[in-house]
Amino acid sequence: MVTVIVKYKTPKSYSREEISAMLNFGAENMFKGLPHLYSKQFCFDVDSSEGVSVYLWESREHAQAFFNQQFLQSFQQSMGTTPTVEYHDTIVVVDNRAGDTIAG
Repeated sequence: MVTVIVKYKTPKSYSREEISAMLNFGAENMFKGLPHLYSKQFCFDVDSSEGVSVYLWESREHAQAFFNQQFLQSFQQSMGTTPTVEYHDTIVVVDNRAGDTIAG
């Protein structure tokens, strides 16, 4: 498993309601049911216009295939900025909702 952290700062300020609507749309239309993606968290600080997304992928290969040049260009067009993308080997995951611990 691999955890991917995507960070960005938008040039435009958004209210909590505006960014929530945008991120919820992306969650429903792009990420819900996406093969090989275990989970994704959308985080955004409206005061600083900084966003962080945390993804848990089945493998680094699947994550890298998703975060390709086309993704970066699409992100640039929709959010007005190019994000940084970090990959981290996931050693252990605790899922309290499932009552499970998963070793990577």
